[in-house]
Amino acid sequence: MPPGHPTPATDDAPIAAPEHQTKTALAIQALRGAILRGDVAADAPLTVGRIARMLGMSPTPVREAIRTLQAEGLLRHEPHHTVSVARFSAKDIRDLFVMRADLESRATALAAPHISAADFARLDDLNRQMRAAAPHEDFDRLNRLNAEWHLLIYGAADNRILLDVIQHLWKRFVWEVNWILPGRAATSLDEHAAILAALRRGDGEGAAALVRAHIQSGEEYAVEYITRRTPQSARGDTHDDQ
Repeated sequence: MPPGHPTPATDDAPIAAPEHQTKTALAIQALRGAILRGDVAADAPLTVGRIARMLGMSPTPVREAIRTLQAEGLLRHEPHHTVSVARFSAKDIRDLFVMRADLESRATALAAPHISAADFARLDDLNRQMRAAAPHEDFDRLNRLNAEWHLLIYGAADNRILLDVIQHLWKRFVWEVNWILPGRAATSLDEHAAILAALRRGDGEGAAALVRAHIQSGEEYAVEYITRRTPQSARGDTHDDQ
C-alpha cells in the first residue's frame, strides 16, 4: 500500500461515511469510495447484511447502492445472493484512459469559446485549493476539487451526452492515484495551469492537446497503482469476469 493511503478495512469494521445527502446517496458514496480505495478486497463475497454492517447503515439503502454500483461496473453479481468487487487489469485501465483522452480533449475544444471570466476565476481558485490540500493528503477533498475543476471545463461544452459519458467513466477510476504516487500531485497541477493558459489565449485545440497529454501522463501512474494492488496471479485477467 502506498504511503499515506488508508489502511484497508478488516473483517466487518465500519467504514466512515459522510454525514450528508440521502441515505441511499450516502451508501453509494461510501461503498464506491471503499471499493476504489481498496478497503474492500477484490473477489471477497459480500452480502447486503455484511455491507450494511461495514457502512453502519440499514439494508434498504445498501441494496440501492449495490444496484447502482453493479450498473457502474464496480460490483459483479455472484451466486447465492452475494456480490464482489470487479477486478480491473492494467489493460482495463489503459482502455479507460484511451476513451477518457478522446472524450475529454474533445469536450475541452468545444468548451474553449464558452468559458467565462467567472469560470476562469473559479478554476484558478480550485487549483490553488488543490495545491494547498495536497501536502495534507486529504484525498476526498482533493478528489472533489479535481472533479469540479475538470467538469467545470467540460460542462462549458454544452453537450449533455458527452458530459454524461465522461462522468460515467470517472466513476470507475481510483482517483487517489493523482495524489498518492510521488510527484504526481505537483505534475498534475502544473498541467492544469498550462491547460488554463491555453484556454485564456483562446487556443481551444492547444488546450485539447494539453488535456490529452495530461490524461496520458496520468495513465502510467494509474497502471503502476493498479499493478501494485493486484495480486501477481491475477494480472493477466481482463474483462471476462465483469
